[in-house]
Amino acid sequence: MEKLFKIRIFTVVFFLAVASMAANAKESKKGSDNYHAKQILIVGLHDNVKSNYFYNGMIAEETGMKADSIDQTYNTIIAENIAASVKNGDCKFIPANAAQVTGQVLNEIKVNGENEDCYSDLSAVPTEELQKVLDNADADYLLVLNQHYLKWQDQPLRTLFHIVSYTLFDKDKNEVYRGNNFFTCMNLENPDKLRKSSRKSSSKIASSIIKTLDED
Repeated sequence: MEKLFKIRIFTVVFFLAVASMAANAKESKKGSDNYHAKQILIVGLHDNVKSNYFYNGMIAEETGMKADSIDQTYNTIIAENIAASVKNGDCKFIPANAAQVTGQVLNEIKVNGENEDCYSDLSAVPTEELQKVLDNADADYLLVLNQHYLKWQDQPLRTLFHIVSYTLFDKDKNEVYRGNNFFTCMNLENPDKLRKSSRKSSSKIASSIIKTLDED
């Protein structure tokens, strides 16, 4: 029994030491002159709000958004929530403004799949144009908000699922990660309420990406 107890103590001490060494190495890396936090430019696609029930006129009427800028409003809210959820660390998220992403990049991004299972395809995007966009933003990766899928269900409870699918790429157009996350509401919400409702889900998107990049 005493021998088993000693083994358990040794195991705990060993893992604590390893964790401490990893944390110290990470802090040392941050303090070095060559340290550079990974920067991720977030871009939302045009016309990427889809639904199994709602059409743009209904969304505009219920939320107070302009029908021709619903996608822009959704993209901005999610992108800003993702960026705001990360205060410090090895990654920084940058919501793209209208002037940062050229048409040669944005217009050539294709979306495959449907409903909640969507992912982006950059095969038609000129590599040099993507690199130029990222370099101008001082970014290392491009995070594409593929689609906001508004899934309405009547049963068993009336619920609106907001499902956000996204894909992360590096400068060479290689897909690094893809996923989706969701949050629920009882009804369509105005931008202020939507920003609050989507905060936790947006933070989970950021966490998934950070975890993936930390593992590289």
